[in-house]
Amino acid sequence: MITRVSEALVRPGREQEFVERVRELVATFPATYEGLISHDVLVDLEEPQRVQYVSRWRDEQALENYAGARWRTDPVTFPDEDEYLLEPLKLRHFQAS
Repeated sequence: MITRVSEALVRPGREQEFVERVRELVATFPATYEGLISHDVLVDLEEPQRVQYVSRWRDEQALENYAGARWRTDPVTFPDEDEYLLEPLKLRHFQAS
């Protein structure tokens, strides 16, 4: 299993709108992407501007089907996402051992 973490640093005052937009966009992912085990939108309690989309994938092929051939380096974004962000998304991957 591979856990993918995309972290956003959201502009002040845009946090709620950003989280609602992300939740709306990912709502269909379980039915759309085979191999998606689970996913969450997380808001940091200490820094609500810090938002993570955490997804867990069966294997590399499932993750590639979602994020493309450059899944290790390229975050998946949505149109006009830059309007919400203070900096580009940070992307990390973790392997369950």
